[in-house]
Amino acid sequence: MSNTGQVAIVTGSGSGIGRAIALHLSELGYQIVVQDISSQRAQETCELISSQGGTSINVVGDVTSPADIERTVAETISMWGRIDVHINNAGFCQVKTFMDITLDEIKKMFEVHVFGTFLFTKAVVPHMQARGYGRIINIVSAMGNGGSEFTSHYQAAKSAQQSLTRSAAISFIKDGITSNSVSPTTVDTNLFHENDENFRKYLGHSAGDELKRRAAGIRTTPVEAIDIARAVGFLAAPDSYHINGQVIGI
Repeated sequence: MSNTGQVAIVTGSGSGIGRAIALHLSELGYQIVVQDISSQRAQETCELISSQGGTSINVVGDVTSPADIERTVAETISMWGRIDVHINNAGFCQVKTFMDITLDEIKKMFEVHVFGTFLFTKAVVPHMQARGYGRIINIVSAMGNGGSEFTSHYQAAKSAQQSLTRSAAISFIKDGITSNSVSPTTVDTNLFHENDENFRKYLGHSAGDELKRRAAGIRTTPVEAIDIARAVGFLAAPDSYHINGQVIGI
């Protein structure tokens, strides 16, 4: 079974890891739905896909909005009549101590990573079931495996997202649908640098300095967005059907 002509939705693909995934899947022959909360960033990704000879549409929307999710799915079906691959990538991180995190902040963290993954999965699965085939891939985090003084709400949400991945794997394998996660360590993207102010406040140094500190403990080259994209490309492929409910660490 070839990737060519298959359709993949990538949430949060206006920048960073999501953009790298969208571009890589396009190179592999997928038609891409670029979903992002930013119209400008989504359009930029589509232009990059077009420049490399690929096909895409962009749908602006918020993964915490059921209406936006349903609209994304409806526009995908209207355009191509199918959904083969769905990547729940949209997310954000926040550096704060446990006692400084507000209720609204931890709610937002779960709304984006957990509720967004849950709602989007529910929206795409019926279309995959109708074809007897599908690949759901969630971008989680190595930080979801433990705890931290400065990102406890992010890590709790990522842990829950991993659990949803496994539940979907059990629930839908009978329909020919697999569900797996890719779990990156630190990646140098805008998302990391958006926390610069809080890195300075809580750790006493910049986001750039924190990247250098973490890189100093790595024996190999630092992880880049394309490394996550390649793992997603493997899990998205038809030949990955024996891999289900797994968390692939990068």
